[in-house]
Amino acid sequence: MIKKLRLKFILINMSIVTLLLCIILGLVFYFTSANLEQESLSMMRNIAAQPFRLDTPEERGEDVRLPFFALQLGPDGDLLAKGGGYYDLSDAAFLDSLIDAAFSTPKQFGVLSEYNLRYYRVDMPLSQCLVFADISSERATLNGLVKTCCIIGVVGFLLFLWVSILLSKWAVRPVEQAWKQQRQFVAAASHELKTPLTVIMTNTELLQNPTYDAGKRETFLHSIQTMSEQMKRLIGQMVWMILN
Repeated sequence: MIKKLRLKFILINMSIVTLLLCIILGLVFYFTSANLEQESLSMMRNIAAQPFRLDTPEERGEDVRLPFFALQLGPDGDLLAKGGGYYDLSDAAFLDSLIDAAFSTPKQFGVLSEYNLRYYRVDMPLSQCLVFADISSERATLNGLVKTCCIIGVVGFLLFLWVSILLSKWAVRPVEQAWKQQRQFVAAASHELKTPLTVIMTNTELLQNPTYDAGKRETFLHSIQTMSEQMKRLIGQMVWMILN
């Protein structure tokens, strides 16, 4: 009984701890990922808002933290300008595939997983601007964060498991002591009840013997009454201890 109670206590604690660890670490990963994405998009918006930098890619803004390049398209979708200084932009087929991928969805920004790039599309009156940023470092950061969260989760789980085991011993100690005292009391009460029961059964058998006279029968009955009263007191004590 005590072992089952301790096991139940540990299971409840570890269920709560596991849920909290998953929520906390999941929120850390989510907000980190969202923050990295917002920083990347903020950089790309600033680049798209200042197309003159395409002509001077060596002049990097203070907000530029990721390798990027930008493409400026005409109304008919023809490539007007390109720049960024971080990529070799001489491959026309590669650029065309990026343009097609960026325009294949109605979203203004998104991720091209096969190219490991994030795109940001801006529609201007006479042209369109596409900004691409490399997300390799962002993914590496998130992968490292996942590994760190897993390590923290495992270490935290084992630590809380050890604490729960110690707490379970402390929590069930009063119950264990009460259970031990109850067993000792039942054992003592059983021993105390055994003697009057034996006397009552013996005297009952003697009363059934017709060879005894009325005096002895009276003695047997008195003995049975005395032992019955003793049993009544013992049972009353047992009930009082159980209820209190």
